Amino acid sequence: MAIYHFSAQIISRGKGQSAVAAAAYRSGENLNDQRTNQTKFYKREVQPDTMILAPSHAPEWVQDRNRLWNEVEKIEKHAKSQLAREVNIALPKELSHDQQKELIREYAQREFVDKGMVADISIHRDDEDNPHAHIMLTMRPFNEDGTWGNKKKKVYELDQNGEKILDKKGKPKYKTHFLTDWDQKKTLEKWREKWANYANKALERERIEERISHLSNEAQGLEQLPTIHLGHVAHKMEKRGVQTDRGNINRERQEYNNLVVELETYRKEKQALKEKENTQQFNTPVERTVLQNASKILKNEPSLENIKKRYNQLDKWDERLNKNDSYIRWKNETIQGASEHFKRIDLFNKEIQTAEKQIENINWLNPLKLKENRITKERAEQEISKAKGEIKFHNEKLNYHREKLGFNSEKEFNQIKTQHEIEQPGLIQKNRNTRQYIHSERDMLQKAEMAHKNAFVRQLASLYPERPEMRHMSFKTALKLVDVNSKYGKGKVVPIETIEKTVNSRKTEIQKLQKEVYRVDQTKERLQRAESYLKNFEKHQAIIEKYENNPLLKGKLLVSKSAKQEYENAITNRNTYKNYMKKEGISGRADFEKQVKAFNEIETKIPEYQTQIQSLEKGFGLLNAVIDGIKQAGQEMTKEQKQKEQDIKGKRKKKNIHQSYGIDR
Repeated sequence: MAIYHFSAQIISRGKGQSAVAAAAYRSGENLNDQRTNQTKFYKREVQPDTMILAPSHAPEWVQDRNRLWNEVEKIEKHAKSQLAREVNIALPKELSHDQQKELIREYAQREFVDKGMVADISIHRDDEDNPHAHIMLTMRPFNEDGTWGNKKKKVYELDQNGEKILDKKGKPKYKTHFLTDWDQKKTLEKWREKWANYANKALERERIEERISHLSNEAQGLEQLPTIHLGHVAHKMEKRGVQTDRGNINRERQEYNNLVVELETYRKEKQALKEKENTQQFNTPVERTVLQNASKILKNEPSLENIKKRYNQLDKWDERLNKNDSYIRWKNETIQGASEHFKRIDLFNKEIQTAEKQIENINWLNPLKLKENRITKERAEQEISKAKGEIKFHNEKLNYHREKLGFNSEKEFNQIKTQHEIEQPGLIQKNRNTRQYIHSERDMLQKAEMAHKNAFVRQLASLYPERPEMRHMSFKTALKLVDVNSKYGKGKVVPIETIEKTVNSRKTEIQKLQKEVYRVDQTKERLQRAESYLKNFEKHQAIIEKYENNPLLKGKLLVSKSAKQEYENAITNRNTYKNYMKKEGISGRADFEKQVKAFNEIETKIPEYQTQIQSLEKGFGLLNAVIDGIKQAGQEMTKEQKQKEQDIKGKRKKKNIHQSYGIDR
């Protein structure tokens, strides 16, 4: 079974460790430590599967394992420098070697490399039952220009005024912070959880039922005892047949755990059987038969999840058939095209032979036909030249067909053509039969899916015996109702009346608030129009007052047509804009400013209204969808009842007709 193991450590010079030596041990390669001028090599029975992943902006030399870790040793100068971070991960043994490699590659790339670090990965398979990966990570990221970045920075301590705090020697106090949060416990927990997710998705893709968890046995509610890590020394001894204390501990715990697993499996099977019986009691006899037939097709429990998986398999199968059909059509067209080219070549070869015979049959000894013979020869040569050009053209076109169909000569082509003509009907019939089978199986699965959904709806409807229409609700509505009960029921069934009351109450309140927001928007638009009218009113009023308050200009009205025209136009426009203002509810400047002031006070409440609307709308869509679904169910129930009544009336009418004619049924 797949096991979960994920541990991390820091490789540090302060512990007497070397990054080069660590890389040599994990990779099984011969590496030279330039700092000590020593060669590091650790022989392994099974050569590890290795790879180095790096950010796109890292220099090319990081792919050289020897140089990479020697460069790390150079950049880390302190006697107690942290050289590398190592993560040790157990790989699911249920996966193939390639699948394990792709899994660890994807995880390391997304979780470490995409965030700036170089990852040196070594997969160990010395023990087939314990495949695992060592990931050595650089402590420093690379800058965009390909140089090493910093792993720490100084953060100065500041006082309340933002000034640096000085120590006794007058130097600023500071704390050293790592640029990443990779040393925090929460980050390690995140990595552990992510690994479980990646591994489980890989197992699911391969349709393997095993799953792993980053949680402890206690957190998972399991009674199993965790095994302990053997270490390479104990592992080698155990492999030679020498029992160790750590190996004995693991054997005892494994024996205990096997019993726990058996009991847990029994409990799960018993619970699954109970749930199945509870569900099937809401199926009709016909539906139970459908589910039994579906289980034979699936060779598994006909659950919705398994049906969905089979749908996906049938879709892929269908895609392959479409590709087969496309290939058959393509081959037909390609063979027909090649045949046409060969026919054309044969035709032009015959034309060449005919023209050549014409030239051979010319009688050059007859001087009277000398001119005619020359014309005949020229025409024949032109026909030969043209035919050769056509042959060359069709030969070049045949190059495509030669490459795709795999022939060199016309004889080989005819063999391929004959073979295809023999095989084609069988291939077409095979595809047709397969499609019929897929259609038949999909039809059976659809019936099984509907049987599950019907049982689900009936089971949920049984919780609402006072609402008979609930048996007619859609599966989609039922799922939403389950969601409502989960969110708002706190383990209890939420009455439909309560949902209706909540929906109506929220709807009324939302509409009320929306009306307020709309009223404010309308008032704003009205005041904007009114302000424009008011400005025009005041402009024309100023022209009128200019003439009426100035005796000289007032007298000018009697002698100047233009002045009189301006005055009269001003009066007309003033009165027009005054009427516009009246329609907008504005009597003048003072009234307008008063209304603007009142509007500004109201407008400040809009954000509050919108917040209230958002709060009320949260979850409203789900509740409203449930009520709409139940209303639709009520309509379906009424429609079904009316149909039954009509059927009963029809049967009675038919019976009466038979009785009136003395027909004994």
